[in-house]
Amino acid sequence: MDEEAVERWINEDSTLECCEVLSDADIVSRVTCVSEETRNFGECPESDEENLVTHQKLSDGDALVHTEALLNYLDQEDESTPAEKMLLRNLRNIIRRKVNEKQKQTSIISFFRKQ
Repeated sequence: MDEEAVERWINEDSTLECCEVLSDADIVSRVTCVSEETRNFGECPESDEENLVTHQKLSDGDALVHTEALLNYLDQEDESTPAEKMLLRNLRNIIRRKVNEKQKQTSIISFFRKQ
């Protein structure tokens, strides 16, 4: 390969005016919707209800339900790979073990109580 051509190709980005160069602070403010500039374009939700990402902690039981729902979704999709399904099944098994560890075992006496 011609070294001059490679050097020109590498330096081509500096001559293009297609992209805006952002600082780290600019990138963070745009991602976290802090700056007014991103709010003006409607890219950021105005309230927490509109935000798709919830920041509340899910219980293990809720995580298990959602993981199983996602696994059912992947089973319906033709484009999902067996590796994706296997990974999700492994995660489901880990969550299921956590749920089972937290459950309280019923005592034998509770079966003989009058109700």
